[in-house]
Amino acid sequence: MRLRWWENIRWRLALGSVIVALLSASLLALTAIVVIGYYYNVDQQARISALASERAQSVGIVYEHNKSIQDGNGSANAQARLKKLLVGQQGLLFLSIREVSNSPAAQYNPGSDHLYLFCNEQGKLIYPQGFSRGNALTVIRSLLNVSGTARPGSDQSKLQTAINHALQGHGEGGVFGRQTPVDASMPFFVEPIYTNGHDGSPRTVIGAVIVTPLSNAIPGFVSTVGISVLVATPIIAILVAAVAIFYSRTITRPLAKLTAASRILASGDYDAQVSVDGPGELGELAHTFNDMAVQLKKDVDELRRQEIWRRELIMNITHDLATPLTAIAGLGEALVDGINQSHEDYEATGRIIVRETLRLRRLVQDLHVMAKVEAGALQPKLKPLRLAVLVDEILAALVTEFERQQVEPINAISYSFKSVQADPDMLTRIFANLCNNALNYTPAGGAVTIEARQHEDMAVISVTDTGGGIPPEALPRIFDRFYRADNARQSKTGGSGLGLAIVQAIVAVHGGTVWAENVPGAGARISFTLPLQQSTIHSATTHPLAQIQR
Repeated sequence: MRLRWWENIRWRLALGSVIVALLSASLLALTAIVVIGYYYNVDQQARISALASERAQSVGIVYEHNKSIQDGNGSANAQARLKKLLVGQQGLLFLSIREVSNSPAAQYNPGSDHLYLFCNEQGKLIYPQGFSRGNALTVIRSLLNVSGTARPGSDQSKLQTAINHALQGHGEGGVFGRQTPVDASMPFFVEPIYTNGHDGSPRTVIGAVIVTPLSNAIPGFVSTVGISVLVATPIIAILVAAVAIFYSRTITRPLAKLTAASRILASGDYDAQVSVDGPGELGELAHTFNDMAVQLKKDVDELRRQEIWRRELIMNITHDLATPLTAIAGLGEALVDGINQSHEDYEATGRIIVRETLRLRRLVQDLHVMAKVEAGALQPKLKPLRLAVLVDEILAALVTEFERQQVEPINAISYSFKSVQADPDMLTRIFANLCNNALNYTPAGGAVTIEARQHEDMAVISVTDTGGGIPPEALPRIFDRFYRADNARQSKTGGSGLGLAIVQAIVAVHGGTVWAENVPGAGARISFTLPLQQSTIHSATTHPLAQIQR
C-alpha cells in the first residue's frame, strides 16, 4: 500500500514540530509583550505620581509665597509687582501655577515630556489657557490625539472621580483607553495642591494637578517586538522543520527496514532479518523482530515436519495394518472353505492368525502411546525398581522370540545394582521395544546384552546387539517416528517405525536421555539414563549427554 505524503511519519513529525514551534514562539512573544507592558505601566504610574507630587508641592510653595506678599508681608516693590500681575488674571492660584510652569527648572527638567493640567478647588480647569470651556479629558484628547483609542464615557468617569478624590486630599491615578499590549493606553495621576499653613492654620486643598505622558513609548516597542517575532518565527519554523525531518530519519529508516523485512516474511521467506544496531526502543524492536522471525521459522519448520509425519503416519499405518489384515483375512477364508483339513494345518493357521493379531495389537498400542505423548498425557507412576529382576522377567517373556531368531539374551546387570525410580509398565515397554529392535537386526548365533552402570545420581542402561550396526547417516534420525534404517520395509526389519520414538518419549518423561551409537567390534548400542532412587529428576532432553557418552 502506497502512503500519501501527509500520512508519512517524517512529514507529520515535521509539520507537528513546525506548528508547535509557531505556537511556542507566539505564546512566548505575547507573554513577553504583556509582561513588558505591565511593568512599563507600573513604572509610568510611579513616575507620574512622583512628578505630580513634586509639581503640586512647588505650586503650593509659590502660592503660599505670593499670598504672603499679598497679605502685606513683602516689600512694597514685591506688592506692586504682584498687583500688576494679578490684573486681568484668574487669581493667585493661576499666577502661582504659571510661574512654576514657566520657570527654567520646570521646562528643562525630566518631567517636561509630560502634560500638566491644573484645576481650582471647584474642579474647573484653569491651566493651560485656551481650554477654559472644556473639561480636562477634552484637553487631554485634543493635545495627545488619543480620541481613537480612548473611551470617553469610562475615561471621563475615571478622571472626574480622581479629581474629586484629589480635591478631598487623596491623590489617585488611572489609565485612559484599553489596557492591551497593542493599544496606546495612557496613565494619569491627580495630586492635590495644598497650602503650607505657615501661620498655624491647617493645610487646605486649593486645587489639583493632573499629570499624563505626552507620548507612550510602548506602542513603538511593541511594534518592534512584533516585527522581530514575525521575522524570527518563520526562521525558527524552518530550522525546526529541518531538524525534525533529519531526526525523523532515525525513526523512519529503521521502520522502513522493518516494513521491508515484514513483506519478505509475508512472501514466505522466513529467513528475513533486520540489521538495526541503534540503541533505544527501535533497536530493541529490531532485535525482537529478529527473534520473532527466528521463532516463526522454527514454528513453520515444525509445522512442515508435523505435516510430513502426518503423511508418513497415514502411509505407514495403511501399510502396517494392511499386511496382517490381509493375512488374517486370507487364512480365515481358507478355514471357511475347508482347504486345510488336517489338525496340523489348523494349528499352523491358528498360530499365524494369533501372530498377526498380536502384531496389530502392538501397532495399536504404539499409536495409543504416541497419541498420549502428543497430548502430554504420558504421566509415569514412579516407584523403586530392581533392574536385574525386571530384566529377567522381560527376557523370560521374550525367550520364545529369542529362540526363534537363535539369538542369546544376556542380562549383565548385577543384582546389587541400585534401584531406579521409574514406572514399571513403561520401563517394561522400553526394554521390550529395544529387545525387539535388536532382534530384528541381529543375525542367528548373535547375542543381545543388557547392562547398567552408575554415573553420579543416574543409571546408564545399554542394550547392545551383535548386528551390522546403524548406518552413520541414519544415526541422527534413528529416534524419529516411522523412520527405518532399512528402506526395503521387510517384515523382519521394518516394524512399525514407532518403537524407538516411544522409547525416547518414555525416557524423557522420566527425566532421562537416550542416544544411539555403534560399538567397534560389535553392533549397535542404544543407551538411556534413569534417575536412581531418591535422586532429583532432571529436565528432559533428546540428545546424549557428552559427559556420559563413551
